[in-house]
Amino acid sequence: MLWEKTMTEKFAITDLLKQAASLLPANAADIRDEFEQNLRPLVEASFAKMNLITREEFDQHLALLSRLEEKTAALEAKLEALKASTTHKNHH
Repeated sequence: MLWEKTMTEKFAITDLLKQAASLLPANAADIRDEFEQNLRPLVEASFAKMNLITREEFDQHLALLSRLEEKTAALEAKLEALKASTTHKNHH
């Protein structure tokens, strides 16, 4: 499952559940435990439907996008230079 790909992601869900459970009254330990146990499958199912990616995958895609933007800018500059060169040659 996606959210279990890394320990960090697994802890993030656990932290989220603990934060939600902490909103329950302090004297309701049984309810808190039951809340966490029942909420986990719902949260996991919701995340599964969202088609999420890990932070590592996001960073990889971001780096790839950055490289592609640099290459595109370089190619656009070359194209403009070629156009200018061709236009200059055609006028002489």
